[in-house]
Amino acid sequence: MRRTILSLALILISTAAQAEAQKLSGPEITALLSDHTLGGTGGDGKAWQQIFQKSGVTYYSAGGAQSQGNWEVRGDQYCSQWPPNQSWACYDMTQEDGTYAFISASGERTSGKLLN
Repeated sequence: MRRTILSLALILISTAAQAEAQKLSGPEITALLSDHTLGGTGGDGKAWQQIFQKSGVTYYSAGGAQSQGNWEVRGDQYCSQWPPNQSWACYDMTQEDGTYAFISASGERTSGKLLN
């Protein structure tokens, strides 16, 4: 009986660990985003989508508004720049059950799923 309980506890701990978000590496971010589209729903309830061209150009649309920017991977972070602003912002990325999250330095999260 004790062995069964111990085995069950180990299975539950292993399953819980697998369910946690996994931080993506730079090469994983590049492979995930290059020539793909992510989309989701923002905190305001508006649907958004972002196209990431392999060339480094990105297109973002939400609620009828559209913008064009640039993206690249630096180390193990996704970075973007949106003209006319010249500064770049970088984010950690995680994956959990097919959902991808961009996490800012302040901890703010934006999550989406692959659309193509």
